[in-house]
Amino acid sequence: MVKKELGSIFEAMYHGKHNFQDFLTGNIEPHYKITTLKGMKIYRPDEKLKAYHKFLNLFVFDFLKINKDVVYSYRKGVNVVSAVKKHANNKHFFQTDLKNFFNSIDKELVRNTIHSNLEHIPISNLDKHLDRILELSTVEDKLPIGFSTSPIISNACLQKFDSVLEDYCASEDLIYTRYSDDIILSSGGNTRLYGIEAKVSEILRECFGGKLNLNPSKTKFSSVGNKIKILGMVILPNGTVTIDSKLKNTIEVLLHFYASDKEKFKDRLASESSKLKGENSIGLLQISGYLNYVNTTDPNYLNKLRKKYGSVVVDAFIRGTVK
Repeated sequence: MVKKELGSIFEAMYHGKHNFQDFLTGNIEPHYKITTLKGMKIYRPDEKLKAYHKFLNLFVFDFLKINKDVVYSYRKGVNVVSAVKKHANNKHFFQTDLKNFFNSIDKELVRNTIHSNLEHIPISNLDKHLDRILELSTVEDKLPIGFSTSPIISNACLQKFDSVLEDYCASEDLIYTRYSDDIILSSGGNTRLYGIEAKVSEILRECFGGKLNLNPSKTKFSSVGNKIKILGMVILPNGTVTIDSKLKNTIEVLLHFYASDKEKFKDRLASESSKLKGENSIGLLQISGYLNYVNTTDPNYLNKLRKKYGSVVVDAFIRGTVK
């Protein structure tokens, strides 16, 4: 890999459209707004800060190592459906999530993650600018919900945890996948997974020293014979994965508002996206994943949506071109 200095790469990308000195030293506080949604602070960057984040994603954060065998969030080519299908033929399931996910990832953890990936990043003087990169991508010492940098960083920060838990699951003949802060484990034999919660918590402590913890209120066990619902998907007794009826209703409401009332669409999308710990684009990405799955598994239902809301609207969601 031929590495170049940060300034050289910045100028090659923006050709004077954005000022590199401002990128290095400008105050970022005027360039984002804070809104509150369901008790969570959502940070809304302006166009300049979005451009800086886009640059950092392309030339820094996209080069951070992640465990592609288990993590299915915020990645091109895979989606929420991919995270569920790996469990489709198993019998017993454990689901939980990480409490206050983004807000539990602090600046020190981000710094250490970047440092451990320096050889993979194509910037020769990254160490010199690391403090500024952290300043542009964290707020109040943590990952902010709403910055496009946060999801990518979060996957990299969990790389060690993902790999340790994956190795443990392989030794116990279990399957592990993660979608953002949602953790899913399953077994195909008679092991019912009781006690696995303590093991996952132990690995979290080993990797993060208490910074990240499981959310007991979101922890549940289930087995074939009961309804198996994971991330809005339902695993049927024959191993088929389908979309839950409640999620279908949510998608139809969004399609309706997108076609008839853009402001109501934005409000509803913000509400749905807040559940995914991200900005609206994250919510759109997940909906696109669901509809792409419907496109291959239930074309009759998709044709029904096209007739009801228009092919242009539905296909825009499938392609992920809705903004």
